[in-house]
Amino acid sequence: WRLKRMIEITSNAIRQQISNIETRRLEREVKEILDDFNTDETLKANLLKGKRVDLAEELKRVRQVQEKLEEFIVALNTEK
Repeated sequence: WRLKRMIEITSNAIRQQISNIETRRLEREVKEILDDFNTDETLKANLLKGKRVDLAEELKRVRQVQEKLEEFIVALNTEK
């Protein structure tokens, strides 16, 4: 049973080391990608513009107009 326990402890240690190595590798890759995004102005512009962004901005404007209309309706009803 000692041998089995030693193998379990060793395998857990190796698993943890591999996990730590992969975590550091992924952190480096993400940092490189974010640095690339930071230096590439056209890429940033493309990420900040697009169909979804345009739709979100249009939806925001529609909501603002709707709020103004609701305020106008309330004002009309209070005048009556």
